[in-house]
Amino acid sequence: MQRLKLIDSEEATDWYSEKHQGLCAIRDHLELKTNWHPIGAEASLGNNFATISPNMGFTLLMTKFRTPLLVLGFIAMGLLGFWLAKTAAPGPSAENLPREEIAPQRKSPAAEDEMPRFRKATREPVYKSDQEAADAGALLGQRVLVFKDNDALEAFLKRAGNKVLLLGRLDALNALRIGFLNMDLLAGLLDGQEEISLIFPVDVPTNSEGIAQDGAIPLGAKLLEWLGITGDNSSWGAGIKIAILDTGVLQHSGTTGKISWINLLGDSAPPTTNGHGTAVASMINGNNPLAPGIAPSSQIVSVRIADNEGGSNSFLLAAGIVAAVDAGASIINISMGSFGDSAVVRNAIEYAREAGSVIIAAAGNNGTNRVTYPGANQGVTTIGSVDGANDLMAFSNRGTQIAFAAPGYNVNAAWPGDQYVSVSGTSFSTPIFSGTVAGVMTAMGVTATQAIQLIGKYSNDVGSAGNDLGSGAGVPNIGRILNSKTRGIYDAAVASQQLIPPGASTPNGQIEVLVQNRGTENLVNARVDISTPSGIVTRNITSLMPQGVHSFSIPINVAPRQDGSALRYDSQVTLTQGKQDSNPTNDRRSNLYTPAP
Repeated sequence: MQRLKLIDSEEATDWYSEKHQGLCAIRDHLELKTNWHPIGAEASLGNNFATISPNMGFTLLMTKFRTPLLVLGFIAMGLLGFWLAKTAAPGPSAENLPREEIAPQRKSPAAEDEMPRFRKATREPVYKSDQEAADAGALLGQRVLVFKDNDALEAFLKRAGNKVLLLGRLDALNALRIGFLNMDLLAGLLDGQEEISLIFPVDVPTNSEGIAQDGAIPLGAKLLEWLGITGDNSSWGAGIKIAILDTGVLQHSGTTGKISWINLLGDSAPPTTNGHGTAVASMINGNNPLAPGIAPSSQIVSVRIADNEGGSNSFLLAAGIVAAVDAGASIINISMGSFGDSAVVRNAIEYAREAGSVIIAAAGNNGTNRVTYPGANQGVTTIGSVDGANDLMAFSNRGTQIAFAAPGYNVNAAWPGDQYVSVSGTSFSTPIFSGTVAGVMTAMGVTATQAIQLIGKYSNDVGSAGNDLGSGAGVPNIGRILNSKTRGIYDAAVASQQLIPPGASTPNGQIEVLVQNRGTENLVNARVDISTPSGIVTRNITSLMPQGVHSFSIPINVAPRQDGSALRYDSQVTLTQGKQDSNPTNDRRSNLYTPAP
């Protein structure tokens, strides 16, 4: 016996399928050409190797008369061959026949019987591109499924088996995060009652965002002064939990250190190195004069939903909101954003609202008329950015969803490694407002929702009169809230001075001046003087109630200068009838404007 190839048992079946046809062809050849049957010509898979025996013999039935018969046989065959050669007519060889005249050889029935037979079956398509997610800028091959109840959720998991990949579950919202290769297969597992949501990227703003306009005023370390806090605020925030959904908050010598941690990235995630979350928290729990916090006694709940590159997604954001609520947070700060509206995030926002928690989120730093999510969602208090002089920052997104604004330009903050940095963006305006809410809760003994209402009632109006797209109801002033019951406070303020673009009747534009009564007494006959390049313009405000605002516009009568230099405008409000202004620092504003040519 001759061994042709040695293979192990795992290769045997594949080898057999590959080689079997060749073996059958060899045997067919032998049978058709010689009519002899080879002995042992089958492939054997036993003993981990295959063998073939090419020993081709035949058995002579009559061995007794071997020699005489052979002699006579050869003589007879010779005579027969000579006769055939003489009588047969020559004909074409097989090689010269037309191809269609050569009939294909039929395989022997034995060979056909021995060929492997495979069951035919329709295979499901393995992969199909997720065009819906690609078009929306969402994560490919993933969805969040929200079910009406837990029973429906469990029924889906039973139906799905291993046809989809379970990436996460959020039982509080009856939600599953599912991975799949083919949306058609996923759709076939649904019963039509589920809410299907795309999963969008949610990110910390990049360094390229937050570009400020020329002339913006830094805030630096003057946060408490800006808010009107003059007394001891060290106890503010006591007993109040504020969740920071971010890259994670680290301990810092310049903060109070009252931090608990929830890591939704899992234990395998690298330790936090991105300082964004730490800087955000320091606006609230800072206790160093270089970077003071508003409510330093607050309990910070660090909910890590973003990696060290600042990346997250809407499912993690929803999970973070739920985790914050379940941890007892009254205030949930989200200094991250996305341009995708997620159904599961909306459900999480409602979960927080029902629990009495408030969500405060950033407007975004894209300088567009579009607020990022979750700030664009209903039920969220959304914060824009102003500078130290309460002028709206150019990078701050605008929209009807903006509720308030707060400083977001060159604000001092803590940074990992016991460092301090200057930061800008709506990411940092947001925790300033969150800290303000906690401070008012402590100082006034109210809930988070009631605190926001008080902030709105006593906010400093900026921009245009009333609510506007950039600053909402205005900027918070804790001092006004604390003094709201104190009689005899006279405080007239030039709240804003801004350029109105040219119109049909004002080809060079206008200057709008906004005056607000920030005291507790009525203002009578307050005089406003506006110094312009063409002279001084005086206006009189007959009566202005506390919290009231009054605005008026002055046309720009000077054409744009040929050299492109700016025009200076100064506005000042003065009390009459012998009244003394309690805060003369806000009586005057000065701005430079360059009218469009």
